Amino acid sequence: MLSKRQYYILTFILERETFVPIHYLATQFNVSERTIQYDLEYIEDMANKLGLNIQRNKNEGIKISSTLKYSKELAPKYTSNAIHYSKEERNLYIILKLFEANTPTSSQELATMVAVTRRTIVEDLKGVQRWLEQHELQLEYMKNKGFIIQGTENAYRKAYAEMVREYFKMYTHEMGHDLFSNKELEQIRLSVTTVLRNSNYQLVQSAIDGLIYHILISIHRVNEDFVFEIPDKEYKKLKETEQFQIALQIQKRLEEQFQIYFPKSEAAFITLHLLGAKTSEINQLNHQMDELEVLTEQLIERMSGALGLDLMSDIKLLNGLIVHLRPAIHRLKFDMTHKNPLKHEIIKQYPQLIDEIRKHIWGIEENYNISFNDDELTYIILHFASAIERISTIKTNKIKVVLLCGSGVGTSQLLRSKISHIYPELEIVDAYSIYEVDETLLKHEGVDYIISTVPFKQTVVPVVQVSPFINESDRKQLNTIINHSREKYVSEVRGLGPTLEQVLPQSRVLTQQRSRDRDDAIKQSVSLLVEDGVVESAYAIDIIKQLDAFGPYMVVSPHIALIHAKHDYVKQPVGFSLIHYKEGICFSHDTYDPVFIIITLATEHPQIHLNALRQFSELIMNEANRTAMFSGDMQAIMKSINKVSQN
Repeated sequence: MLSKRQYYILTFILERETFVPIHYLATQFNVSERTIQYDLEYIEDMANKLGLNIQRNKNEGIKISSTLKYSKELAPKYTSNAIHYSKEERNLYIILKLFEANTPTSSQELATMVAVTRRTIVEDLKGVQRWLEQHELQLEYMKNKGFIIQGTENAYRKAYAEMVREYFKMYTHEMGHDLFSNKELEQIRLSVTTVLRNSNYQLVQSAIDGLIYHILISIHRVNEDFVFEIPDKEYKKLKETEQFQIALQIQKRLEEQFQIYFPKSEAAFITLHLLGAKTSEINQLNHQMDELEVLTEQLIERMSGALGLDLMSDIKLLNGLIVHLRPAIHRLKFDMTHKNPLKHEIIKQYPQLIDEIRKHIWGIEENYNISFNDDELTYIILHFASAIERISTIKTNKIKVVLLCGSGVGTSQLLRSKISHIYPELEIVDAYSIYEVDETLLKHEGVDYIISTVPFKQTVVPVVQVSPFINESDRKQLNTIINHSREKYVSEVRGLGPTLEQVLPQSRVLTQQRSRDRDDAIKQSVSLLVEDGVVESAYAIDIIKQLDAFGPYMVVSPHIALIHAKHDYVKQPVGFSLIHYKEGICFSHDTYDPVFIIITLATEHPQIHLNALRQFSELIMNEANRTAMFSGDMQAIMKSINKVSQN
């Protein structure tokens, strides 16, 4: 079964009907050449089933033709939206599963839960074992049954509490911590997972996460005495479902735990969530894509364009939204909309997201003849906020390596020690003997290099042969790897976010302005962004306060100031303005006064503006561009902005 990216790669190559270079595919799909090679290998494995004729050429790349009349026939049958969890996420889910299971859990069950092979689970369990040992617990295997956690009751409870806290930090933006104690959060999660387990009602992890967060909101709504009635006709329909009985069991456990009473509408809402989650799961198993999934993809595509961020490749966002939207659409059709007690907090925290979602949710609204209010939209915001948070963690990731030796452990351990001390940039996934290494594991873990003390031929992951003592020649090899990784990171960051031309339109550029005092110049510069709804007028006051407190540090170059403040008053993802003052402004800078060019930067998120800011840096470093700006030639200024935005 092809992943979506593999299907798109296949379609891309088929349409060209000629050889396509690997590096060109990597550029088109914004992934590494190594990732493209993995995808192509999988496509080759499926060649017979898909009726493909595949030709490889070392210099020209790959060419594919198909015996099927239309390649689109492959899409519904062979593509998958499976979520790929990071190693940290897998460990978290595995540990929680082991804590919450009342019987031993097999490695196959764990592998299915987090969508990896049993070989990968074996490696994950090593990390789980280390974590448990740090918490005075043991992971034990019961023959022919599975794994269980052993230890004292006190250690067990403390470790479980810690892991649940980590879970809620990861999946609820820590908002739940403002409403519930750690103990209550544990009780909520345990109530949900226990009922699902006892009812043998299987849900994918993303659906469980969404259900738990939904229940957090429900409990808060009950505590605020907010109740609304559900139409009897609709309630009777839901009562007849298997999911309603499960919802009642969850509700009963929560009522006992928290000494509260849920109105019947809350059980109905839990039922709707369970029904929506199951529908999405069935579609995945049957490799089908329904109308809502298409509309949701289109929503994400429009939001990606508006925010200047690539959200299309985030399968967690797509799956989470679909699971949420199914019951939400149902609620809106029957006027059963949720009150969101966190609405005002969410709008305050993500003002630009609520504006963009209002603009781009129209496709779903028109198709289902509904209208999303702010209570419903703020639930959707949390899904996009999570996706943006995942993007914001982009950093110079360590280079993943595995160590190989001939047969014993000693050599690889010596190598591990040496590399750990000399190269903190290298993340050692594990050490193997040459007879143990598994290519499937290497692919799944995203291993970048094999570092081996013995000759080893590997067709996919590059091999670097070194001595166990890491001599000068070895260090040169490893230094080359690290430098290549740094350059690759720089290249990737260069393309993140909108261009300078996109965030600095001519409508926000003024030239030949008369001189005035610093504060008035700042207010004039900010006013261009206020007029376009990018910032509030208080943004100028914030900038002035910063300059008064810390001096003219925003004068970044001779006669050029880049003024900015925190995102408290920013209403859109990112925006720039530029003003030319023909006689200059005094910023009291010892060297760079007077300032002829004031550029205002406003950004809601620290990652979104990087591309435009890089281009601005290139703009002011070019002497010809600087001359154009200082002359106040509007046509020349816009031409230079356009040119630097194309690079």
